[in-house]
Amino acid sequence: MEAGEALEKQFPNTPYIPNLLGVVNTGLGRLEQAVAGFEKALAIKPDYAAAYNNMGGALMDKAEPDAAIESFKMALKIKPDYANPKHLIAALTGSTTATAPRVYVESLFDNYAFRFDTSLVQKLNYKIPEALAQIILTNKTGSSLGPILDLGCGTGLAGVARQKNIYDRLIHIDLIEYLSSADLDFDYFVSTDVFVYIGELSDVFHLIKSRNKRAGRLAFSTEHTEKEGYFLETSGRYSHSKAYIEELCEKFEYKISHFSTTKLRKEKKSYLTGGLYLLDFAPKPYPDHGRDY
Repeated sequence: MEAGEALEKQFPNTPYIPNLLGVVNTGLGRLEQAVAGFEKALAIKPDYAAAYNNMGGALMDKAEPDAAIESFKMALKIKPDYANPKHLIAALTGSTTATAPRVYVESLFDNYAFRFDTSLVQKLNYKIPEALAQIILTNKTGSSLGPILDLGCGTGLAGVARQKNIYDRLIHIDLIEYLSSADLDFDYFVSTDVFVYIGELSDVFHLIKSRNKRAGRLAFSTEHTEKEGYFLETSGRYSHSKAYIEELCEKFEYKISHFSTTKLRKEKKSYLTGGLYLLDFAPKPYPDHGRDY
């Protein structure tokens, strides 16, 4: 911070430095200083869409949703195709969309990556990968789990290893695009804290069931809700009800082998409720069109 403040004094007419300091202060929880930094950046460059977007995020953290919405609207006025403020305006106004924009999720994790493990595990008491792994091991048949696809692995918290060299292959690609085009031949599909960025899960369920070459299991976590269907929360994440998952299971012929609720992670000094699922499915047979063999 001291180096940044020194640069700001050295280059007082550059908007990018106070904007960057605002981002850092937001991450440190120094929200008043963060907003002041964004305001300083906008005083220098009034058409700075990123500063308006970043200030909206800080105002969300300050529990000032109306002010956050106005800041996001200003960002969109300058940059109409800006995915981040579009998504967060929808979240803050109760407009549930089908999925979060890919660029929003990538930006979120790019900015969070350097402190992801420390923040999520140590500060927010996040234990979902460990809990889901235990459910898988408790319900496994045979001595080996077989090949596993970690959907949205992030920094690899779901991988059972002491070092981070825990995957045979890492692929950076959109989830639906991968499931639509890859050669799927797995015993397990595992997804921890990923569906919170996807509202409508029909394509995920359909593609796994229809394209995997063998019978398998889908293990995943959700942010749980008792509301009907799925819902875009004010946090910008999606929650899913058990009833919604059951509807998908009936439609795509999955069987729920395990469901439980648990503490997901801390959110503003209280815990969010998470849903943990283990589903079984058989490969979808190809139609024989009445042929004799």
